[in-house]
Amino acid sequence: MKIYYEPSPDPRVSDFNNLIADRFPEFLKEEKPEVILVAGGDGAMHHATKKFPHYEGIYLGKGLGTLNFLMNEIADDIGTLEKLQRDRLELTIISTATIAVSINGSAVGYAANDIVFGDSINGYHTFALSTSDGSFDKFTLKGTGMCIATPLGSTAYNFNNGGVILPLESNLWSMTGIVCNKYINDIITAQETKIWVSDGTLFLDGIETKQLASTDEVLLGIGNPVKIGFLDPHRFMKRRIEMANRMRKGTI
Repeated sequence: MKIYYEPSPDPRVSDFNNLIADRFPEFLKEEKPEVILVAGGDGAMHHATKKFPHYEGIYLGKGLGTLNFLMNEIADDIGTLEKLQRDRLELTIISTATIAVSINGSAVGYAANDIVFGDSINGYHTFALSTSDGSFDKFTLKGTGMCIATPLGSTAYNFNNGGVILPLESNLWSMTGIVCNKYINDIITAQETKIWVSDGTLFLDGIETKQLASTDEVLLGIGNPVKIGFLDPHRFMKRRIEMANRMRKGTI
């Protein structure tokens, strides 16, 4: 398989960067990859998907971060990469829907995990939202922030904010308020959604993306899918199930 790797500035990844440069230098020059190899934590995976927004191949992560929810535990780097290169490595591909985001008609990016509006825990903003199916029609609330999560991202910030864990194959979003004057913890069908915010910051997958003004109209829509490869899909699914069980038992 054709593989591309871009060295990470993360100090935790320096040894892996050196290994690629020494043993697989062709990975650094591949222009038409079938696999984009990412090393680090989950944040590194999100940065990679932002950098290559139109890529339709597979992202494969080498876990060197803290949670490594989207990454793989790889003990034998050289052996694993040689098998991948020869297309002899069995991968399970999970295709996850994303949320496309535009502001005032101009595309600004997409999120594979979640979109968060807000600033700090002491921030206070006014939000209004409307969905194309009419379930929300300029619904207004005030508070610290809002989170809209994809099925994949429903186990991240959304989960810690009390949101529901969504089935991976579903066409749903989870929407939660962050310290708001009205309780909002809803599941909606993925659809065109307009949001107006008095001020604050837009974060895509935890990455600060845009400072918002009261005149801005944020439009959410269904984005292109992202394909993530797993060497052990059972580990990934087990962690999702464990989270769901913890929520049902009230241990969060």
